[in-house]
Amino acid sequence: MTASPTFAPAAAAESTAIQHNPLATRTTPSPSSTAEEPAHIAGWAYVDILRTALRDAPAGEPMAALTAGQRLDILAATGDRAWLFVRWRPRPAKTPLEGWVRAADVRYFVDAQDIPVSYPGGVTPSPADNLGVVTARKLNLRAGPGIDHPILTQLHHGDQVQAIGRSDDDQWLKVVTAQGNLGWLAARWLSTDINLNDLPALGQATTAVPAPAPAPRGTIVFQDRPGGNIYILNADGSGLRTLTTGLDPALSPDGEQVAFVRWDGNGDAIRLINVDGSNERFFLGTNKPRSPTWSPDGSSIVYERIVEDRICRETPFGCLTDAQIRSKFDGNDCWTYPPPIGLLCIWDFPETHWQITDLEKFATTETGQVETLPTLQSAHSPYYHPAGGQVIHLTRKGLDIAYTDEDHPPESILLHPNLGAPIYSPDGQYIYISKKDGDNWDIWRYNADGSAPFALTHPPGLRDRPVNHVAPAVSPDGRHLLFLSDRNGFWQMWMMDSDGGHQRLFMPSILHDIQFQFDFGRARMIDWK
Repeated sequence: MTASPTFAPAAAAESTAIQHNPLATRTTPSPSSTAEEPAHIAGWAYVDILRTALRDAPAGEPMAALTAGQRLDILAATGDRAWLFVRWRPRPAKTPLEGWVRAADVRYFVDAQDIPVSYPGGVTPSPADNLGVVTARKLNLRAGPGIDHPILTQLHHGDQVQAIGRSDDDQWLKVVTAQGNLGWLAARWLSTDINLNDLPALGQATTAVPAPAPAPRGTIVFQDRPGGNIYILNADGSGLRTLTTGLDPALSPDGEQVAFVRWDGNGDAIRLINVDGSNERFFLGTNKPRSPTWSPDGSSIVYERIVEDRICRETPFGCLTDAQIRSKFDGNDCWTYPPPIGLLCIWDFPETHWQITDLEKFATTETGQVETLPTLQSAHSPYYHPAGGQVIHLTRKGLDIAYTDEDHPPESILLHPNLGAPIYSPDGQYIYISKKDGDNWDIWRYNADGSAPFALTHPPGLRDRPVNHVAPAVSPDGRHLLFLSDRNGFWQMWMMDSDGGHQRLFMPSILHDIQFQFDFGRARMIDWK
């Protein structure tokens, strides 16, 4: 069995000098400490599959067989949270065993962030709470504080490190990785609450950290919940203000107006308002409109509307009313079919709320011309292609394209039953969309024809609840995405690069008082022009 890793628990332990690494001045008791000096137990877990192995290292040699229902004490985790270091007691009188188990094989009862990260090699930096998480997609760990120093290894988005020092200009941090590697990282690309003044200056920066890309530009409009407050702000975080109330806000191509929907006592309508909050006005009324989307030249708006809304029962013959089923039963409530079907009655079929929706294009000019687009019976969440001529939208089966300039049937480009409101990239090359797989939603990028799926967000490796990323909106230059995430236990607005890298909270000091709500419906929560 390999030596137990040293790890950093929440409660500080007695410090001892580390002779081979003078920069890491403290260590904590190993998980194999004596009973008088027990390792910190972060939480506990049960084996959640029929059989798994307790191993001497992550993906190492099996030490013992674990079976479903056996309880384990959690002591530590690897940096990617894919493996847990645990203590298992075979029987009360037996000496407990300590080793590694796959996190996916157990059900745990602790917040993943409360499990300390193990540090092979006996190195544990001090203080124990100077943790940071890599926000860049890839980040170089260098031998010194500057880009002229050799690259030791590469870290990736989500990797956790612990800081032990800083450069004289505070642009570089000396860190220990979860694998025990020592090196320097650009401080800009760590998400952390570290107070740099509390860290010792351990080196003189030889170069500056490369400047980040220019700050995002444009105007952002968003809602805190469907039918709630609609806000507007500049992409640099300035100018936040409440604009109006409603749902599915959409900025005009010139960024001067916002189209939105409101259902109230005055009727169901799409309304317009200027971005300065003036001149809110009626645009058009129809039955429960949703998701207005502007044509690239601003000459028309396409929207979803309900054309039929009824309660019916799901049957092998379609969604039928009680009267329609009774008609098929020759006027009876029940009918006996030959075996193996037997007796069937109206109430054997479940009731459902059946809605038929279509897409309409309404001219913003004085003509006010209305045109119904060729779609299937279920068409939701339309979004104009940046070159015009076609509109992507959801159906009950997946993702379709409707054509606006000719009588062309819709094309199906993606089959998946659980999708969120889609958007195009500004150049029309990509589609960004949220998709449910398993118990969580993530944001995916596809080519415009529905090919080459690429996941931009991922659920954490260790979690005790579904973690979701939804409602993407793309910047005017196509370089950034805004989205909603509940990774911290509640909905917040996040930003990432268009390839999924550098995920970080968006303007947390500006938006901290806004409480987002999301019901996993088809709401278009954010727009950016």
